[in-house]
Amino acid sequence: MEKSFRDRLDRIEDEHWWYRARQLILERAIDRLVGHPERSLAIGVGAVREAEWLSRRTHLVAIDKAQISKRCAELALAVQSDAAALPFSDGAFDAAFILDVLEHIEEDDVVLQEIRRVLRPGGSLLITVPAFMFLYGRQDRMSEHKRRYRRRDLMRLVERLGLEVQYCTYFNTLLFPPIAAIRVARRWLKLPDREGRTDFDMRLPHPVERLLENALAAERHAIARIVLPFGVSLLCSARRAL
Repeated sequence: MEKSFRDRLDRIEDEHWWYRARQLILERAIDRLVGHPERSLAIGVGAVREAEWLSRRTHLVAIDKAQISKRCAELALAVQSDAAALPFSDGAFDAAFILDVLEHIEEDDVVLQEIRRVLRPGGSLLITVPAFMFLYGRQDRMSEHKRRYRRRDLMRLVERLGLEVQYCTYFNTLLFPPIAAIRVARRWLKLPDREGRTDFDMRLPHPVERLLENALAAERHAIARIVLPFGVSLLCSARRAL
């Protein structure tokens, strides 16, 4: 992730409608699919808000290859480490979270294998990733994403590494058509990226942003109940076999 974007992330988390709606969806996913595990590992937690709502549900250990913020370190046991070589014993955690991180890692299979190792038998894993490579654009480049995923490919990857998929769905479905149209149009029209600018820098009138936030947040009611057929993102719940 480009440093300029990482430095702005805490502010964006508080201000941007997408992050607020995403939090509601993920909190609902954790409550329904993971519960309140005793000890959990969060990989790539560099943002304060995420550490706050995770730490309310579990004793949290947070790792990141980059330096972890002081506030995150106050909320969780913070460890600066490479996710491909976790410094923990086998079966050390009841749950693991890798939320919008896997797409940043070249060897995603190695990281998932390491997560499986440190999960206890029956332990839970919650993953979120961006969906569909045809949506790859300037936001992905700024965030240094290696790829975007399709549901079947993510499920196959998780299962191939010895984890059992419990539930896997797309989300950000209601807003998929306009987002897809904008991203495809940018590519077809060969519009240049504005240096240092991301999708989160595009702000709309407050009533419009509130409407978008409510539309995305409404999808939390579908979590663990139905599988949405498409979306800008993917959510996958799995567990280590007993």
